[in-house]
Amino acid sequence: MHIGIIMDGNGRFAVARKQPRLYGHQQGIETLKNIVRVCPELGVDTLTLFAFAQANWKRDAQEVNGLWELFSHFVKEDAQKLVAEGVRIRIIGDREGLPKHVQQSVEQIEHDSTSNKKFLLQVGLNYDGLDEVVRLVQKAIKEGFTPETVTREYIDEHLDTEPGNPPDILIRTGMPALLDGMGVWRSSSFLPLQSVESVCVSVETLWPEFTPTHLQKVIAYADVESRLFGGQRG
Repeated sequence: MHIGIIMDGNGRFAVARKQPRLYGHQQGIETLKNIVRVCPELGVDTLTLFAFAQANWKRDAQEVNGLWELFSHFVKEDAQKLVAEGVRIRIIGDREGLPKHVQQSVEQIEHDSTSNKKFLLQVGLNYDGLDEVVRLVQKAIKEGFTPETVTREYIDEHLDTEPGNPPDILIRTGMPALLDGMGVWRSSSFLPLQSVESVCVSVETLWPEFTPTHLQKVIAYADVESRLFGGQRG
């Protein structure tokens, strides 16, 4: 099973505790580590996380710079421990737009984990789903592909994510509770092509408070085995 998560609510978590917003992001990293480690027990072999959207550059520069420092620390410390436990790490997004030191960290952690088979962790950095499509089309044009050669298979193989491994469930944390039987869901340009058959679930829980128990409940609620992929129910 492949699960994608939009990790929303770090800032609100911090503000509610009268802490700087980076405090919420720090706590969010602790949640990330806990969720990654429990995934194999829940039948999940791939986890894709939306860590930094291209739209996030609009945020306060101090917060953005702090996020990159947190990520660098994560790569040097926590990610190395995950790699030692058999996790393969893949970064998705426009790498050319990342700070140089982050680009170097990305290349190093991918290289260190390339032979791991236990679990795949994909992390979206400077990611935007429409930008992903633009880069894919630009690459096809540069390589001289004709309309006939740009197939569904070509697109799948040239997306940022691992080919042939679309998410079964998309989760967004920190969303409002149901009101009058209705809830809201925003993808924020997260995996628009990969998620066409995904079950999308929003939860009220903020990301720093999201636990393995929450994940287990979402998996049960999503009931991915009941999808018909366009077929007809009896």
